[in-house]
Amino acid sequence: MTETFEFVDAHVHFWDHSVEGLRWVFLERGFDHPRLRGMHRLDAPAFTDVELTAQAGPYIPSRVIHVQSCEEDAPGLESAWVQSMADERPMIGAIVARARVAAPEVNVVLAANACQPAYRGVRDMASPQTIGTPEFTAGFDAVAASGSSLEVLVPYPKYRDVGALAVRHPETQIVLGHAGLAEHRDPEYFKAWSAELAQFGILPNVTVKISALASGADPNWTEASIRPWILRCVEVFGPDRAMFGSNWPIDRLYGDYERVIDAYRGTVAELGRAEQAALFIDTATRVYKLTVN
Repeated sequence: MTETFEFVDAHVHFWDHSVEGLRWVFLERGFDHPRLRGMHRLDAPAFTDVELTAQAGPYIPSRVIHVQSCEEDAPGLESAWVQSMADERPMIGAIVARARVAAPEVNVVLAANACQPAYRGVRDMASPQTIGTPEFTAGFDAVAASGSSLEVLVPYPKYRDVGALAVRHPETQIVLGHAGLAEHRDPEYFKAWSAELAQFGILPNVTVKISALASGADPNWTEASIRPWILRCVEVFGPDRAMFGSNWPIDRLYGDYERVIDAYRGTVAELGRAEQAALFIDTATRVYKLTVN
């Protein structure tokens, strides 16, 4: 499946160690993660669209969505840096910035990022610990008022909290990241995850990003092993509310870019052309308000 193929990569992480005020902790030796090990092996002076293009083989995406990945000395520094690249390189279509939604200063963070033309919303890596609290709900009110989207990474026991937010602000786009953070691969877990995922079928402002199925819990993944998870996401959300992301370069720990895209394509090959276009292009284009070339 290596012929010319147009798609939007809805989840990539850039870095450049020469940029002052930014620190990529996950690249530092000794960084600990509950599932990922040895991410320092990915480190290089920089990883941007230039390096992605070099690693993509035949699958160079037409647009990418940069999702926050660093600690900032001040809010908005990462977005300003990515915007400086996006101004010159049209592949970089949108920015998802860093925010702690439950923090008192969330309005300051939103304002600091909103000035960048490519900014679309925020991701909260602390959401598993804080979603469902009064502080998070108040912060989400601020996110909604700003017109931003919210991306959360939460396991299935927290899905009902996501659903409550979606009902609270039905006009605000919520992205359920990394296929709903599926943390295990046994049949019992799949059954529980699948059952909880079903509630999103009637929540039109929640979209799923199908990504990180390798780094989530399946380092020895194959197309067959990730297929049920992909198809369940598509079944619940429909192609118009599901999109693919590579989680690059994190998932480089578990394979090359061509293999990831081939697996996505192979899994949904039996869907119609319009459905495949939605999964690979149209949903991300709508959610992240990408301009059409």
